[in-house]
Amino acid sequence: MVLDFEDPETERHGNFTIAGVGHRGTSVDEAALWRSLDDYADDLEEVAVGDDRYAVMFDVDPDSGEFAYVAGREVESTDSLSAELTAVEIPQATYAVLYPEHETVREMVVEVHEADLTHSGHADADDVHSPVFERYPAGETPVGAAKRELYVPVRED
Repeated sequence: MVLDFEDPETERHGNFTIAGVGHRGTSVDEAALWRSLDDYADDLEEVAVGDDRYAVMFDVDPDSGEFAYVAGREVESTDSLSAELTAVEIPQATYAVLYPEHETVREMVVEVHEADLTHSGHADADDVHSPVFERYPAGETPVGAAKRELYVPVRED
């Protein structure tokens, strides 16, 4: 297991929107998505909240292994953004904060959703539609061995 689910730190987060370039499939070319996001940099900069970048993984189909993935920025509004961009609402929740090491998005999605995390205080693996998101600090290149934090929603008992 690449992710350490033992006694993770938790943080309350949510009620924000990530807008960016979306993809759906069983794997994702992260570098290509982040490069394509550059085409919308000016539009996003006008409504961005901070300089961090985010990757959001959601709507996992456990049978096919397909998932949705959006590479983007936190935005205050989507009203002026291109219709080609995808917006994802991140609900307010308590999230386990994990620090993944050198793994693909697909491996991460599978590991998070297949792990036995259903006991109190850990992710509710039965809810495959809850978004899991990564935060890349400003200045960090969001591919490969980039420094990142992975936020997995946890069940509140």
